[in-house]
Amino acid sequence: MEIVWILLIIIVASLIKGLTGFGFALVSLPPLLFWYTPQEIIPILLLCNLFASTIIVLQKKDRKLVDNQFRTLIYYGAFFAILGTLALKYIAGDILIYVMGVFFILLSIITLIGVKYTIKQTRLNIKIAGALCGFLTGSISVSGPPMALFLNAVKVDNQQFREIFAWFNIVTTAVAIFGIFVLDMLTPEIFKMTLMFLPILYLGSFFGKRLNKYIPEGLFKKIAISMSLISSVFLLWKMM
Repeated sequence: MEIVWILLIIIVASLIKGLTGFGFALVSLPPLLFWYTPQEIIPILLLCNLFASTIIVLQKKDRKLVDNQFRTLIYYGAFFAILGTLALKYIAGDILIYVMGVFFILLSIITLIGVKYTIKQTRLNIKIAGALCGFLTGSISVSGPPMALFLNAVKVDNQQFREIFAWFNIVTTAVAIFGIFVLDMLTPEIFKMTLMFLPILYLGSFFGKRLNKYIPEGLFKKIAISMSLISSVFLLWKMM
């Protein structure tokens, strides 16, 4: 029965990733921590996220969507993903779970209440956003909420939003995976589970993209964030 729940979580997270371009780890990580430690599940989610983001990037585009400023965002994200990976290796699992639980709850509430603000698209702000999101990718495999808030604040359009997210995930996730490999955290079991999830991830992304035509994206994002909020509350309750 456990594997059924795990597969359902991956299916839902894959649909959300296909529809919105982000949210795979945000939705799947909190409930999966009921069965796995962060050190066990985060490498798997990193590999899955890399696969899904690559699918998005390979889709045909009608214009250039990532300019020089957002390349800087990606470069800084890659560097700080290395530091995040080191944190995953040396910080105790229970501490990571508490930090992640509180982090998810706060960001979920901020997103759900529709906090709106504008951030100037300066080089400094771009670097800070890249560093923060890169560290989160390397340490807890999640950069979606802060990245989404930042891209919305600098007023990118929907196509740019999806493309920047995908490229950022590819670069930072690849760096984080390399760091995990160097730290000898990739095991045969991790690759086995990742291979099991990939077909589900592909199909979820495929159908998620098509659901986008029928379900308002804003509504679906709220559903996804609500699920993350509920999962995070239960996660913290379980640890008490």
